[in-house]
Amino acid sequence: MSVSFELPMTPGLVSDYLLEVAPLTEGATEPSEVTGWTVVRGIQEITPPAIEKNLEDDSDLDSGAWGSQVATGLEYTIEGTCKRPKAGSTDAGQEILAAAGQGAGEDGMCWWRLTSKATGTGKSGLCDATFTEQGGARTDLTLAEFTLTGRGAIVPVTGGSTPPEEG
Repeated sequence: MSVSFELPMTPGLVSDYLLEVAPLTEGATEPSEVTGWTVVRGIQEITPPAIEKNLEDDSDLDSGAWGSQVATGLEYTIEGTCKRPKAGSTDAGQEILAAAGQGAGEDGMCWWRLTSKATGTGKSGLCDATFTEQGGARTDLTLAEFTLTGRGAIVPVTGGSTPPEEG
């Protein structure tokens, strides 16, 4: 009699994500045209695009007691926290988010691309960015929170990202 064992699923790691951004002023009209991607370093936590549906009641008298809803719109946000560099240092990716976080209209927008370091596949799009530095006790590390709120569709990325060297 032979015994077989099912191997447990190996979960992915949040650290497998690579977030890159680019200023809107690059002149691209869609993410695939962006050539100047900059990695956002120091990310401590991130939530991939959280898609929310706008649901409207489409039930009628023929539905009886049952209601019915249909999605009439989609929107998304990407949220995260990053460790800020020490005074006198900067991170180019965080600076793009911080600049967009202080702008309104097109000055508040940037391109984003979130990919798997292992496969290079992922998602990208245009967003309005917020970037808020956090306070704390004198012994805390300096952190910032960011929210990327979608402007239009999420676009798939396939093989578009080359993972940077760790260093």
